[in-house]
Amino acid sequence: MRLFSALFLLLPGGALVVSTHRHAHAALTSAVLLFVVAHAALHSLSAWQSTTERILLAPMRTVDRHAAWMMLASAWVPLAIQRVHVQPISTLAVAGLVIGTVCQLCSLRMTSDRLRSTLLVLASALQFITVALVIAMEVN
Repeated sequence: MRLFSALFLLLPGGALVVSTHRHAHAALTSAVLLFVVAHAALHSLSAWQSTTERILLAPMRTVDRHAAWMMLASAWVPLAIQRVHVQPISTLAVAGLVIGTVCQLCSLRMTSDRLRSTLLVLASALQFITVALVIAMEVN
């Protein structure tokens, strides 16, 4: 599930970064690139961790344990940049970001890896849609 999420964020995310680069300013392009790379890398790390039997290094375990916070921070950056440029933000985009945030915060308390992964994948998908909506509003 997390591998699918990493590929989902990496492949269409690459197209989103290219589109942002062509139609928006450099700060928003950098924020979208950070968002896509952070989410894809964290989901890939988790997918790799679940398939390997080797013990992970302590820094990698720490990164995986704090993945929700890192994903959350990277998702809010494009919205913050959009607000700095005083562009209106759709209510649907804000709702998607808030629901994604709630899913990520709920995943912090989960002991079941499957439920935690499901919440993080759902949050990433919602936040990806939100970032795409923010970019669409910037282009128009």
